[in-house]
Amino acid sequence: MSTEATPPVSYAPFINIGLTLGIVQLANRFELERPEFVPYLRMAYFTTQLLALSVTYFIRTKITEKNDKTVLVFTEAKSFLEPKNVETVTTTVKDYDLKKTNEAFQQTGMAILMMSVMHFQFGYIRPLLLQAVMGLRAVATTQLFEIYIMGKPAVGPLARPWKKGMFDQTGPAATPKEVKNLEKKEQKKKLVKGE
Repeated sequence: MSTEATPPVSYAPFINIGLTLGIVQLANRFELERPEFVPYLRMAYFTTQLLALSVTYFIRTKITEKNDKTVLVFTEAKSFLEPKNVETVTTTVKDYDLKKTNEAFQQTGMAILMMSVMHFQFGYIRPLLLQAVMGLRAVATTQLFEIYIMGKPAVGPLARPWKKGMFDQTGPAATPKEVKNLEKKEQKKKLVKGE
């Protein structure tokens, strides 16, 4: 009999598919692509994106207020194409979280830009409705939201560093003993260079 705990099942892909299919059915049932609904869909989309940016900014202010200077050491691939070529990253929890909020701002900005081109240049309407809902869901399911808004502790799946996706090559965070050893090695390097 095995005593290993099975990892929790992620229902996120099923929820995303269910939401997408539900929104498509809603659009079909109420004919939301009629011209009189388009201004409301635009308003809904841009309002939810503004809300997503506002929540991310609020999280950023909470990170700055908390000012967590706990050292975080982990390894990550230098390039997606070369997962074996890794580097050790030493940062603080505050800096790591601020980097993640910057990434969220960039992702939201790119999504708004792409959606604007798709809608205003090519006339697509249905993605406005889909992204109005999915954009908020994306913000509400981030680790930053769960830690800084929901108040969950940063343990288990919320422990830093966070995986970016299924192909992420980020290694686990270093233990305090490994951090001390790394600091000693860095001091030795400085001494050797100084002599």
